[in-house]
Amino acid sequence: MTSDELPTVSGGMDPLGHIVLTVRGDGNAPAPDYELPPTVLLAKAAEILGIDPDDAVVQAREGRFPEKVIDVGNKPGVTFSVPVAPLIRRVGLDRVREVLRPAE
Repeated sequence: MTSDELPTVSGGMDPLGHIVLTVRGDGNAPAPDYELPPTVLLAKAAEILGIDPDDAVVQAREGRFPEKVIDVGNKPGVTFSVPVAPLIRRVGLDRVREVLRPAE
């Protein structure tokens, strides 16, 4: 997939039964080009967006993080996740894949 292609992102299940995002650059391909998690922890999202992780926590708590933030865990305001699909739309698949799936 080239960086100028607009990928198709949908939900799916991996062979182990985990929910994943299936990302296809070619709609005619029989298998997805990539399988990515549906959400990532705030620190990974900050890395993808080029934001300092400490600043990202402050932005999330103040509702200023550039993407939707999901408050998860037992202690509200402590652990955050960010959906991956909007990150792909914002910075492109190549950048998201570079951070989440380093050289294989």
